[in-house]
Amino acid sequence: MPLLKFEGQNVLAREGENVLDAFMRHGITIPFSCRNGSCHVCMQQGKYGAIPPVAQRGLRPELCKEGYFLACQCIPLGDMEIAPPTALYFPTLVHSKEMLSPNVCRLLIEPTPEFNYLAGQFISLRRHDGLTRSYSLAGLPQDYFLELHVQRKNGGSMSNWILDELQAGDEISIQGPDGHCHYQHEAHNHPLLMVATGTGLAPLLGILREALQQQHTADIHLYHGSRLPAGLYLDAPLRELEKRHANFHYHPCVSGHPAPQGMHAGRTHDVAFAAHKDLRGHHVYLAGLAEMVSCAEQLAAERGASPHAIHSDAFVLRDLRKKKRDGKPAAPPPVNGNKAKYPPPDPELWAALREGELLTLVLTDFYGRVYSDDRLASFFEGVTKQRLIEKQFLFTRQILTGERIYFGDQPRNTHHWMVISEDLFDYRSALMLACLRGAGLSELMVQRFLAIEEYYREDIVKTAPFPKLIGDTEMPLEGFNELVMDIGTLCDSCQREVHAGEKVIYHVRLGKIYCSDCSQPHTRDESPANG
Repeated sequence: MPLLKFEGQNVLAREGENVLDAFMRHGITIPFSCRNGSCHVCMQQGKYGAIPPVAQRGLRPELCKEGYFLACQCIPLGDMEIAPPTALYFPTLVHSKEMLSPNVCRLLIEPTPEFNYLAGQFISLRRHDGLTRSYSLAGLPQDYFLELHVQRKNGGSMSNWILDELQAGDEISIQGPDGHCHYQHEAHNHPLLMVATGTGLAPLLGILREALQQQHTADIHLYHGSRLPAGLYLDAPLRELEKRHANFHYHPCVSGHPAPQGMHAGRTHDVAFAAHKDLRGHHVYLAGLAEMVSCAEQLAAERGASPHAIHSDAFVLRDLRKKKRDGKPAAPPPVNGNKAKYPPPDPELWAALREGELLTLVLTDFYGRVYSDDRLASFFEGVTKQRLIEKQFLFTRQILTGERIYFGDQPRNTHHWMVISEDLFDYRSALMLACLRGAGLSELMVQRFLAIEEYYREDIVKTAPFPKLIGDTEMPLEGFNELVMDIGTLCDSCQREVHAGEKVIYHVRLGKIYCSDCSQPHTRDESPANG
């Protein structure tokens, strides 16, 4: 196991474990946020030892040369000596704070000496206690102050502190700039399609201003979306900008509320890509919630945009579900709630799926994407794709028809050990959405299908594993157990039906049940990973 030396402490990293997880397991606290390499908050400096290239992806060349790397992406190749990146952060002052809407403020910060950036890049802010978050720059390099748009997040430590406590004249540290989503000067005669949700508008505003200042000759379409009209926090200034530039077209979108006159109804990327079906020759800029960006990247590619012409800035939010909005710890999902195991049957949707023919095509497409997806494939190690398609087909058919043909576990038990965030659940839903639409299902039926998946969100999304339920009994999270079944299920080894009253062996971490014919070999050979 690689030995990691950090500020006088020695840490042994497990096989395949990244530096951030190894530090956290040993009680070493370093700043982090997104955990997927997007925000750069967890950057550290390697003093000794090889750094895998993936851990430096997206960093400026000068940082790579000095040994900086992203702890959440660094699986050590051998022993390493690591130091915190103190030299990267520079103190500066807050010039002013202005509320652009009830939940969004404009923060102007004094630049540090020789601070140079490209419109659309982002910086990291660090509070006096070390709390760090990344925010996109909304201004132009020639602006004196650095402009950030900060949106309040329920339970967000940094955003609430900025909106409620930070004042003009206060000191804060910054690091950067970083990011590759910026205006491409060589594309001055190419049409631009810009799609943003929430404060994803900030980097696109900087890119838009840069394009107009450089006298961009082609059309520029900016779609900005929010659930409520109040979230379109720069609606009036953008309408004024549209009046002054004949080639700039602003499209406000509202998804969760009746759209006022002059605004589009629907999700931003749906509205945008419905209006722009041929993107050959376009440059596409996407910023905001990660699930929107992921879906929009795929739609842009399907409509002919070249990969090098798709620029994105995905906002990956930390999982804030450990606390409810009142600040109290969130209660775990009820063991025996009143919610039915299945939503009501939907024979009309089953008919639209051609009584299973189209469902098979959708699931084959979907799990083909899942098994080749870096974020999702690891959840299904050791499970054959075909078996998964078959089980999901039976589960969905039972929901839609009411037939009793599915004998496997419910979603809560199936996913009990998987730590799945709201973001990852939404990311998976975006993949399913693309598959349903690709199969030609009507939009009404697409939304009804997705509503079934939404029915099980609270059973799947969590910040820590759930115990598996066998009947009314909560099982522990580690080791093997023996029990007598009081409900029927399937053996996870030979797939035969296990009847109520039969004794089985249960592998608690992997969530597998072994019938009496299969239990002895597995208790000998399949011990839980990591102890």
